Amino acid sequence: MTFKSRIVIVIPRKKVWQKIEIREPRFGVEPEMVAKIAQMHIRVYEVGISYRGRTYAEGKKIGVKDGFRALYCIFRYNAHKAPLPIQFLLYLFIGGTAAIVNLGCFLGMIGAGLSTNLAAPAAFFIAAAVNYLLCVLLLFRRNAYWNSLAEPLMFFMVVAVTCVVDLGSTTLFLGVGLSPAISKATASIIGLALNFLGRRFIVFPESPAGPWK
Repeated sequence: MTFKSRIVIVIPRKKVWQKIEIREPRFGVEPEMVAKIAQMHIRVYEVGISYRGRTYAEGKKIGVKDGFRALYCIFRYNAHKAPLPIQFLLYLFIGGTAAIVNLGCFLGMIGAGLSTNLAAPAAFFIAAAVNYLLCVLLLFRRNAYWNSLAEPLMFFMVVAVTCVVDLGSTTLFLGVGLSPAISKATASIIGLALNFLGRRFIVFPESPAGPWK
């Protein structure tokens, strides 16, 4: 059966194509290409085509898993350019996952007989490493500004500064008479916001793409 449709056709010029690093080996390449070309502010136009789809017996390869992969690619290759409120919502998932890892590692180390002085910082830095990996896998673009060595160093610097702020703010809230639970919860909210802003504007900063071409 032949279908008449309108579909996005991406045919970039050679000088544009040479600037694009393609990572997807299968059907995720289409949303990856469209996202990366759009982020370069190069206009994409729709054109009418005629299309005759193959059946699986005729060699069709796409399946349900490719649909899920395409959705992931739409998310993955556009998240680092999403508006700040959406990025912050995504970071809540990353921060929450890292917090669970922190707690799990701490309890596991305590159960294995480690002292609190060893278990707490070890669990913290394991969680920070998980946070970094999730940031570059799900939200921000790796090496957007720093090189491969400087980026994690800047990341852990932001983490260290946030830890100092967390300790100081917790102590401050306790000093003005708030309960330990409220003091720590308030300090954690401040720390979460600082962590996100530090990652967005210090660790993974991106310059504007410029005018549309």
